[in-house]
Amino acid sequence: MLRAAPRRHRPYAPALALLLCAGSCAGSGIGIPEATDLAGPLVVDGGRGDGKSFAASFQSFQDTIFTPICTHCHAGASAPKAFQLDAANSYAMLVNVPSVELPSMKRVAPGDPDHSYIVVKLAGINPPMVGAQMPYNGPPYLAPAQIDAIRTWIKAGAKR
Repeated sequence: MLRAAPRRHRPYAPALALLLCAGSCAGSGIGIPEATDLAGPLVVDGGRGDGKSFAASFQSFQDTIFTPICTHCHAGASAPKAFQLDAANSYAMLVNVPSVELPSMKRVAPGDPDHSYIVVKLAGINPPMVGAQMPYNGPPYLAPAQIDAIRTWIKAGAKR
């Protein structure tokens, strides 16, 4: 059974959170395009109790998670473990690619979110997570609705 990693106290976390939010942080779950904003059949209940659903598509993740949040570290030649999440590289580096930290798991295993390392890293599931929960030095971590949307996309086959 997978379980979430315990949160660690970081005395600098409030200042970091304020800085990240001021820099257009998308970690609150707000900002994932609503299903009516994007073409595609995959939607996930946003969990806000307002009846709105979010699009569960690769392009929505690129626009609202990977580009604004992940590319602060995961871009260019200095990307950790050469893992680049910019728009030109992210899909090819995610889908059907073994994780460097845990080669027995694919970063995204189409149809199988429970065995997709991206879900493990974003949700902080420990074990099998190696290293830190992403985004590194969060909070803010991704909202449960964002992770659910990624799980839904993976379960539906992780189409581009």
